[in-house]
Amino acid sequence: METPKWIPSEEEREVMEAVWMQIKGACEKLKEETNAQDEHIRKMLQEMADRYCS
Repeated sequence: METPKWIPSEEEREVMEAVWMQIKGACEKLKEETNAQDEHIRKMLQEMADRYCS
C-alpha cells in the first residue's frame, strides 16, 4: 500500500527552515571546534534521524 505524499504547509516549511538553520550552525561549530569532517557529521545526522524518526 502506498502512503500519501506529505506536502508541508507554509507554517511547517517555516519551522523546518528554522530547524535547518540551527542544525547548520551547530554542524559548522562542531567542524570548527573538532576534527570532524563532513562524512562524520553526515553519519551522525543519519543516526539521529534513524533513532528519532523511525
